[in-house]
Amino acid sequence: MTVAETVLDAVAAAYADEPALVERLLLDLADTAGHADHMRHYPAATDYGRECAGAAYDAAREDLLAVLALPADLEGSAP
Repeated sequence: MTVAETVLDAVAAAYADEPALVERLLLDLADTAGHADHMRHYPAATDYGRECAGAAYDAAREDLLAVLALPADLEGSAP
């Protein structure tokens, strides 16, 4: 089974039990990923701002993986 199949199966199972929670966590992850990407490319961003945005993304990812009962070291890269 691929990582993608594992994640999709976990999302489907968690969504069946807690649809509002899974939806919120997915939206949080998408939002923090977009912000981290923006901060990485925004010329006026400070190193502190970039670090905070990256940390927020990492936290959102870990929250989602915890609900999905997936390991935090699941293959994948940060935005």
